[in-house]
Amino acid sequence: MLAVASLAVPPGGCLGLVGVNGSGKSTLLKALAGRCRLDRGSVLLGGRPVREHERGFRQQVGVFLDDAACFPDLTVAEHLRMVAAAHEVGDTAARCARVLDVLGLHHRADAFPDTLSAGQRQLLLLAAVLVRPARLLLLDEPEQRLDTGARDRLADTLRQSRADGTAIVLAVHDQELLDRVADQVMVLDGGRVVDHGPTAEVLQRGATPWR
Repeated sequence: MLAVASLAVPPGGCLGLVGVNGSGKSTLLKALAGRCRLDRGSVLLGGRPVREHERGFRQQVGVFLDDAACFPDLTVAEHLRMVAAAHEVGDTAARCARVLDVLGLHHRADAFPDTLSAGQRQLLLLAAVLVRPARLLLLDEPEQRLDTGARDRLADTLRQSRADGTAIVLAVHDQELLDRVADQVMVLDGGRVVDHGPTAEVLQRGATPWR
């Protein structure tokens, strides 16, 4: 059971979801992505109900969940070009090259997924989400398997997405990433909200797993 009374993330805002494993972070993200049936309430995007199967929703929302997968027969660059083309990104080659560069994956552009390290594969999956335009990003622990340098690049990339007006909701275990990216935090425990507010205030109250 997951009980969330109400929350809103405006354009350019970022909500960080924190809590121990099993607290409900991934379930909430799946609900926001339209992949979970709600017993009560609703999820709205721009005032319209979320329907994951609708093309309009898929065009507006970038989703990175634990079931993300890549195409084994495509190189890193080919993978991104396919995603960008599917979302009708203008100047596809330049956009893909820019995303690979900012995530530090440009030197592996011609590699196949099974030759990548765990961290590089994580970056590929993230790049596939970030290469397409989105009003909203839903990210489940994007910092997993990334080293310090890659986490820094990820933080910079997400901050730029916010500056461009994209709303972000991310489940995160890294306090530094949370502090750098999120302007509000929701703390979950046993499927219920135990704290919610501006990042600095929630961290100061000590309801997070890092208390």
